[in-house]
Amino acid sequence: MMVGSLQININTLRIADVDTGSAVAIGSNYFNDWRTHSKVNSGFGRLSGDCNAFHDLIASVEDPDSVDMFSEEFIGESYGHPLLERSQK
Repeated sequence: MMVGSLQININTLRIADVDTGSAVAIGSNYFNDWRTHSKVNSGFGRLSGDCNAFHDLIASVEDPDSVDMFSEEFIGESYGHPLLERSQK
């Protein structure tokens, strides 16, 4: 059995968006036990294209629920307990 190889030459690589669960990986990569958690609260929407700029932007999001505030991996940490206890009262 003949084992071949593949070589890809890329002159320019433009990454438009790296979002939840996305990765840019070059070389030998192993993603063991890779998990992602996210919630998006935005009233602005999405900006796309090149050469964009924000000036004097003020943004505010009101999200009174704390159910989704912490991911599973941080709930056991000591700094999360006071906030969790307060939100459950």
